[in-house]
Amino acid sequence: MSLSPSETAAILPLAIPAVAACLIPIASLDRDQSTQKWIRAVFFGIALLALGASFWYTTRVWGSGMQPSYGYLSLDHLAQFAAIFVQISAIYAVLQLWDHLRHEGWVKGEILALLLFSVVGMMLFAATSNLVLLFLALELFSIPLYALTAIVRVRDKAPEGGVKYFLTGAVASSCFLMGIVLLYGMTGSFDLNIIGTSLAKGDLDPLALLGIALLLMGFVFKVSAAPFHQWTPDAYEAAPHPIAGFMSVATKGIAIIVLIRVFGSHLALIAELGSRMQTAFAALAVITLIIGNLTALYQTNFKRMLAYSSISHAGYLLLGFVAGTQDAYQAILFYLCSYLLMNLGAFGLLSAFGLVGDDTKFSDMRGLGWKRPGLGIAATICFLSLAGIPPTAGFIGKYLLFKELILQGHVAMAILAIVASLVSVGYYIKPIMAMYMEPPKEDSEPVIAPLAGATVLVSGLLIIVLGLIPGSLLDGLVKPSIIKDGAADAEVEVVEISLEELSPNQLNQLKDSF
Repeated sequence: MSLSPSETAAILPLAIPAVAACLIPIASLDRDQSTQKWIRAVFFGIALLALGASFWYTTRVWGSGMQPSYGYLSLDHLAQFAAIFVQISAIYAVLQLWDHLRHEGWVKGEILALLLFSVVGMMLFAATSNLVLLFLALELFSIPLYALTAIVRVRDKAPEGGVKYFLTGAVASSCFLMGIVLLYGMTGSFDLNIIGTSLAKGDLDPLALLGIALLLMGFVFKVSAAPFHQWTPDAYEAAPHPIAGFMSVATKGIAIIVLIRVFGSHLALIAELGSRMQTAFAALAVITLIIGNLTALYQTNFKRMLAYSSISHAGYLLLGFVAGTQDAYQAILFYLCSYLLMNLGAFGLLSAFGLVGDDTKFSDMRGLGWKRPGLGIAATICFLSLAGIPPTAGFIGKYLLFKELILQGHVAMAILAIVASLVSVGYYIKPIMAMYMEPPKEDSEPVIAPLAGATVLVSGLLIIVLGLIPGSLLDGLVKPSIIKDGAADAEVEVVEISLEELSPNQLNQLKDSF
């Protein structure tokens, strides 16, 4: 069976990391101590090469304006944005893992293989509107993350965090699957386009509403929004720092992007659902902002603080669904891009400073800002951006979200979000004070972590650049992901209607043209 250029273009960005994920365990079979360093370099090289090639090919597809598809797999502009987002997150994680695993003394090829399988699942998750494929993709990226959370078995907290994440994830997946079953039972289809059109025709059945609610629960768990957030601090604390950073950014980001596709496009056709979903998103956002920010204030562990911070940022992202406009969805995507830089920069700081294992308390960061001034400045920029201080990318992201909330009449929600941002300054200032206001440990030695340090420095620089020139990202990547995706859907709908009016000869000519 031969594939057309369009079908090849749709499959290749996923196939490259999938093949690499299968090759890495083979490379890691060599246990010869004399070649161990070379083998380690080989499987890190394979991972970076695969991610780089996938990223390069995806950007080529983006630049050409193509929206290729193959069966239920559709690499439209929103899916391409998601793929680029996940690929960059994974590249960050791999670079940080090089230094982190060396410091922790736990270098295993299966870590990179599992990470790549998770990347494939995330890209597939964003590129389909078929519920069965959505569920399979959800499991494909979730199961490797369960294993990665507990991968460093010598750490006491690793098994506990991994089991908690697995058990709560299993419940969330069950809810997601039950939602799929109910929606299929009510509409007879797994395709979200058909489901949205079918449910929009009459009154919304309570079983269909329950199915949509269960579907939403599965997404909310992946976003780490309250009250489905309990797994987050334990899982992040148990996982290696780069994996925790990847989970906080890529898992949350991909769930938010697919939420835009499902509830901002396919199910948006159901008029009766609109006000109910707006209320649900508003309630989730308020609870998440309150719990995330207030709990983060009382943390003494840096990673647990970042975990609760991640929960609070889920609340900000959900505010975009309360506004529910195209500009709000664009603001969400911009916020995700800035969140990628500032959160992976914050998690990468631990690996760059050589703080591995359980050395993740604020007291472990004492005086390190003076010993490593470049890293200290870049990390400070990341923390200020997380708090939404200008002129950073985090400030622009929050400004775009809050502005859209106010324009849509949700002034009280915007005020709550602003107050939450002010509260967040209280805990983001803690690592800055530890780095600069407390004396360093006497026995501390500078740690060499060039790749992890480079990711932090690049994050700090890009956060300032996007804060000063946000239009480059908005016009170049964010707006086309939303606008062209919607336009493409509209064109498909017109073609579907007009096909019924064509004669058999016209249909054959149209088929040959493809």
